[in-house]
Amino acid sequence: MAGRARPVVAFIPPSCCGAGYFDRLRAALAERVEFRAVELPGHGRRYARPVLTRARSAVSDVICQLGRPVHAVYGECLGAYLGLGLAAAIGTGAPPLIAASNAPPSRRAPIPLEHVEDGIDSAVAVLAKVGGELPAEVLADPELRERAYPLIRGDLRLTQGCVDLLRTTEIRGDIHVLAGDEDAAATGLGGWAAHTRGRCEVVHLSGGHLLAAADPHGVAGAILRILEA
Repeated sequence: MAGRARPVVAFIPPSCCGAGYFDRLRAALAERVEFRAVELPGHGRRYARPVLTRARSAVSDVICQLGRPVHAVYGECLGAYLGLGLAAAIGTGAPPLIAASNAPPSRRAPIPLEHVEDGIDSAVAVLAKVGGELPAEVLADPELRERAYPLIRGDLRLTQGCVDLLRTTEIRGDIHVLAGDEDAAATGLGGWAAHTRGRCEVVHLSGGHLLAAADPHGVAGAILRILEA
C-alpha cells in the first residue's frame, strides 16, 4: 500500500463495547489504514443516548456515522451482523465484509430473550449461552456489571433483530470470516457462504471470542492481507 492513499476501514464493535474496544487493534495497524470506528448509541462516548434494539435503525445509524464509502468493513460479534446489514444496504459496490467471532444469521438459534429481563445475572448467562462475552474487568466489578445491564439487554434484543432481518440476506461482495481457535462459540462459520454471491473464506487465528482484544496483531495482519489481495 506504499505510495497510495491509506484504505478506509470501518470497525463495528461487539456487544456491550464502544469504539474504544478497538484501541489495541488500532495500535497494531499502526496508521496503515484510515481507522473509522463506529460508536453505537448507548455505548462509549454516546452513552447518554438510548440503546438501539431495532436492526434497521442500527444499520441506518452506522451508515450515517460512516458518511462516505469505505474499502472494507470489520465487524466483530454483533458488529459482524451490522456489517452484513451495511453491505446489504449498500448493494452493488459494497466493500468486503470481514466478519469475526460469530455464527452467521442463517445458523443462529433464537435467543431466549424471555430471561433477559430477570436481572444482570440472567442477562449475562443468556449472553454467554449465545456465545457472547463481556470483558473480564466488567464482570469483576459489581458497579460496572450493573451499568452494563442496559447494554446487555439492548444488545441481545438487537442481535435477535439482526438475525430476523438478515437470516436470508445475500450480498454481492466477498465475506472473510475470522475465527479464534479458543472460541467455543465459533462453530458453523462456513455457513457465512450462504450470505454472499461472492467468495467466502474462513481464517483461523489465535485467541478467543473477543478476537481483536485477544490477538490484535493477528487480526491486523488478516485485514491487511485482505486489503492487499
